[in-house]
Amino acid sequence: MRLLLPAIILLFFVLLCSPSLSAQDVEPVFPASWEGEWSGDLVISNGGGEVQRLPMILRILPAEDERYTFTIVYGEDTPENTRPYFLQAVDATQGHYETDEANGIFLDDFLINGKLYSRFEVMGSLLLTTIEKRDDQLIYEIIAGPSEPLRTTGDTTVDEEEIPPVNGYRVSVQQRAVLTKAD
Repeated sequence: MRLLLPAIILLFFVLLCSPSLSAQDVEPVFPASWEGEWSGDLVISNGGGEVQRLPMILRILPAEDERYTFTIVYGEDTPENTRPYFLQAVDATQGHYETDEANGIFLDDFLINGKLYSRFEVMGSLLLTTIEKRDDQLIYEIIAGPSEPLRTTGDTTVDEEEIPPVNGYRVSVQQRAVLTKAD
């Protein structure tokens, strides 16, 4: 008991003398922490290696109504190469966001451990997109392939254990860019 009182006094003194955090000291949270214009080369590859390389820009900027622009430019920075989207929270406490393509398409995005995931199927293709901030870079990646299973395995009984069917899917293409923030 003799040591408890001095420890409490010391803790109180440390807390009292510690500088308080101001709004400027607090790190911004997603998506504000990714805000800016990011650029680099998008490399498109398949099982045979690199197929194409082109410049890419990703602009993440504040917009109205707590949304962010999420504009992607593939190739030259021209209107025909620009994909203007919006990013907004659905339930930020659960890491659920959505990309509004402003054409009736909304893609669900999920922020898990600092990495944004979106998985969807369109026109017979299954896609997984990821974006991750690593230090001063954004790593942007799309993995795509047919949504039709390549094969189904399992669906059997082994040693009296029911094995469920498992569908496997072909990965046909990878698009990957390492983007750096413009000054």
